[in-house]
Amino acid sequence: MNNTKRLSLKQRKLINAAVIIVVLLIVAGVNVLANVLVDRFPTLEADVTSKGAYSLNATTAEYLNYMDSSVNVTVLTTEEAFSGRADDSGSNSYYYQANKLLKEMSVYEGFNLEYKDLSASSASKLSAQYPDVDWTSTENLILVECGDRYEMLTVTDVFTFSQEYAYYYGMNVIDSQSIEQCMLTTIQKLTAEDTLKVAVSTGNAEFLNEQNPKYSAYAYLVELLKDNAYEVQYLNLITEELSDDIDALLMVAPAADITNEQSEKINNWLENGGDYGKTFVYVPFDFAESSVNMDLLLEQWGMKVKKAYIYENDLTMALSGSSTPQLTSIVNYADETFTEDLKTSALPLIMPFSMAVEITDEKAATPLLTSSDTADLMLLNESSEEPVFEKSTGTALNYAAISKKGNDDLSKVSNFVVWGSYDGVSADAILSSNFNNASYFVNIFNETLGNESEAIVVESVSLGYETLTVSSAQQVAIFVLFVVIIPLAVFAIGIVVWVRRKNR
Repeated sequence: MNNTKRLSLKQRKLINAAVIIVVLLIVAGVNVLANVLVDRFPTLEADVTSKGAYSLNATTAEYLNYMDSSVNVTVLTTEEAFSGRADDSGSNSYYYQANKLLKEMSVYEGFNLEYKDLSASSASKLSAQYPDVDWTSTENLILVECGDRYEMLTVTDVFTFSQEYAYYYGMNVIDSQSIEQCMLTTIQKLTAEDTLKVAVSTGNAEFLNEQNPKYSAYAYLVELLKDNAYEVQYLNLITEELSDDIDALLMVAPAADITNEQSEKINNWLENGGDYGKTFVYVPFDFAESSVNMDLLLEQWGMKVKKAYIYENDLTMALSGSSTPQLTSIVNYADETFTEDLKTSALPLIMPFSMAVEITDEKAATPLLTSSDTADLMLLNESSEEPVFEKSTGTALNYAAISKKGNDDLSKVSNFVVWGSYDGVSADAILSSNFNNASYFVNIFNETLGNESEAIVVESVSLGYETLTVSSAQQVAIFVLFVVIIPLAVFAIGIVVWVRRKNR
């Protein structure tokens, strides 16, 4: 007689239910643990998007790692409300992305992040504490503080909105964010001892005059300087004075020649009453009707702009893929002073359709960027149907050069920089992460003005169709669930079924 006590149907059901509950509890526990770990340690999150949309740029990580100041960053709402905030399309993707990047920044020492809902706070109290902030604005987003200094980042500072959606549908739809660049720029500005000022010349039909049709293709140059904590203002040299507090003057592709009065203004400002310390960056225009006065000014500084493009015969320096590779050239760095603070001088710098800068006084002027020693000059001769060349003399040509003037021992100097290619500072060249144009151009200002900060260039990442992100902890949870728990559960159920059948 079989004395084995069989389980009743009710008992078997209870056991099966208990197994299912245990499995569910384990899965839920692993998921909760994963979320807790990610919240506590944001670096556990792994970004699987091809563009690294949820990972800090290497520039940001390096800057924060060596930052020697402490900043307090306050998001003016709860974390849940911030990361879940949506634009007019109903998408919260870019706020979610910005929040993830802020959380990653908060891992670094000195970057103190908090979320504070100020909706119930007194506007008068906030205004008394932060008088330079408009607390009635609905655009306020993030408050950054360093000691007694502070700055408010708004929605339009951090996010860019689609012009197409705004124009056709009247909707504010985000198409990119720049939280990293905004943060680094603001931190640099708040921690800098002095803010350097750059005046952008607009009175001679320059590309950076908003009335010029070319303005939009070059306007990012101004944003680049602002992103590197320079205070930028527009200045009409015909009607306005170059004040002593302006540190640098930028003139990009003037179609009209400067007047005698403008030339005198520039020279007097550069001399600065014997104190010098100023920088003039001039980018010539190849089709200017006249440049007599500018040519005379250049001559005083030992330089001359030749009415000819540099035509590179060394095909290893021609940009492959370009429709005009020999006129769109990779250049040589001629002065290590301006490459020391670059992330890498191995990254190429291009100067498309660059006019040659001739040095007429080698004691005053030196090359910055040069061609190979086999480059020709393609003369700008509109009357000729075929290109006219001036053959190479076996000496490298200059894409850019710098001249210095100062006191007797050159302990105080002013700088005159000629940059031969306006296409070399266009949005195509400046915004591309494949070229060093942005970093090098900022470095010219940094080096000549004694600004010890490194050039900050952080490319904004547009999410496009990429919205997937999986954390390392979640990857572990998925592995445990599908490789361990589910197989064990199936095995356990198989054992139970086998035992039940055996005992029937």
